[in-house]
Amino acid sequence: MKKTVGLTALVAMLAFAGAALAEGRTVRVSGIQAPPDATAGTPGDPCAALDPETGQPAQANVMAGSLIGCWYTDTYTVISTTPTGVTHAIGSEHFVGCLDIGRRGDCTEPDSTGTLALTYTFEYKQDPATQQEIWGHCEHQIVSGTGDFAAAAGRIDFKDNVSNGTSAYRGHITLDDRGRTAHAVVAAAAAVSQPRPSSMC
Repeated sequence: MKKTVGLTALVAMLAFAGAALAEGRTVRVSGIQAPPDATAGTPGDPCAALDPETGQPAQANVMAGSLIGCWYTDTYTVISTTPTGVTHAIGSEHFVGCLDIGRRGDCTEPDSTGTLALTYTFEYKQDPATQQEIWGHCEHQIVSGTGDFAAAAGRIDFKDNVSNGTSAYRGHITLDDRGRTAHAVVAAAAAVSQPRPSSMC
């Protein structure tokens, strides 16, 4: 009887927690995006390998800060250009990695991991003579995700640093924690329902 009451109470408690998280939690993110090292494929160069989602070579960037992992450009379409060198483009990208909640610099528990799919608009200006970028910025909307990022939403904006080829990013991600909570309910229920070892209690 005690086991039944304990299991029922546990499941009810976790279900309540899941309901409280159903609307999601919003996390502010910021950091730096940079091209992978020229020594592609060496340790410390995870984004120089094949895209782990598609298995194909891809244009990738390394993410540091709140997001740890690799950022891949999937499509790029020019919408308009001006005689002064300003270009507007749109496309899609995806991220593979984690949200470094503990700011440890790597993906560990309890960091959220998975993939994010995003669409973007990109505006930049090039020197008409040299084709070198003078300034650039882009806005990304999260459209879907996998793993802990399933049903994620939000926006991440980038501003290019043309002096060193990196981009600073800032934005927010709203996470739907129902999947993680449901997993916790199942695991906890399974653990409680296991036969208890012999004890004095």
